[in-house]
Amino acid sequence: MTIKEIEYIPLKVPRDYGKKWRTALGAHSYGDAALVIVHEEGGAFGVGEVSSIWDAGGSGLVRYAGQKLSNSVAGLDVFDISALHKTMDAAVGWSREAYCLKAGIEMAVYDMIGKLKDMPVYQLLGGKNREKVPISRSVGMGTVEERLEQISNFYGKGYRAFKLKIGTDYNEDLKAVAEVRKAYGDTILIRVDANMAFSEPKFVLNLSEKLYDLGVISLEQPLGPRNFEGLKFLREHSRVPIMIDESVWDPADALEAIRGGFADIMNVYVSESGGLRKARLIADLCDIAGIGFCIGSMPELGVGTAAVRHLGMAAPVISQPCDLIGNTYFADDIINEKLPVKDGFAYSLDGPGLGVTINWDKVDKYRTDR
Repeated sequence: MTIKEIEYIPLKVPRDYGKKWRTALGAHSYGDAALVIVHEEGGAFGVGEVSSIWDAGGSGLVRYAGQKLSNSVAGLDVFDISALHKTMDAAVGWSREAYCLKAGIEMAVYDMIGKLKDMPVYQLLGGKNREKVPISRSVGMGTVEERLEQISNFYGKGYRAFKLKIGTDYNEDLKAVAEVRKAYGDTILIRVDANMAFSEPKFVLNLSEKLYDLGVISLEQPLGPRNFEGLKFLREHSRVPIMIDESVWDPADALEAIRGGFADIMNVYVSESGGLRKARLIADLCDIAGIGFCIGSMPELGVGTAAVRHLGMAAPVISQPCDLIGNTYFADDIINEKLPVKDGFAYSLDGPGLGVTINWDKVDKYRTDR
């Protein structure tokens, strides 16, 4: 069974906030993604998703290298994931952002294999290690009142871990964390994510001491992605565990972080890793090295969120609450299913492949190529 062709459908779906979602990286009012459909010569197909918050977006990546990758993998054995990666890397080896496109293609192939073999994708990743994963809800920037409103909404839905985005106003950020802790006490876990906003390690260390006093469980990517010396300094001196995100895309980055000793925890993305196989490899490296591992979200629509969910079930270890709820950051979705979430946990999807089906009416509504 061989790959015949790849079909791409660019999508633009509004975020679920009524206004722009803000982090230290900027503001976003919609998600730019692409649905991937990999067709097999005999008529079988699988679906995946290209998700990226970076410059090109999902649709831009498809325009950029979609046809080249489609041409390169045509004729490959559907079941040979290793050959798929080698071929894609040879065709487009000069663009790290293209990992997100490769991930969407690999996702669709895994979905197809799962459907053909009547098994969920987590079985193809080594099997199910858990039935559910604790989830973390990201809280966008805004006033203290706006952040408390976001948390109140999801606290009422059973969420008990929240990640506050920080990095543009030191005093306002600390005030927000303090007010959240005051309002909810020890009933919630608090993470913070600076999205590379800071440049001075000693400044961040001072901040981390105040966050430690407020019971924050991790400080994510406070410095630039290649500031290894600063990150190592923080890991050695901060009482709040240092989590990296933008510093770790692929397994080579993970190995460099382990050898360099500049991360307590890695927050890994299926899209940025270049796919499920490589994200699972990073999870294995973390497990072997005794480094914490958790999973982040671009965020993805339902197809990509389903893939992330399968990684969550298959990973050897989960060290902190994960963002396996990417599709809930949007006002609408392109799948028919409601992905199971209850009492602060994301549950496994046990149907064949990714376990989701496409709502083609919604695809027609949000596609941007017509």
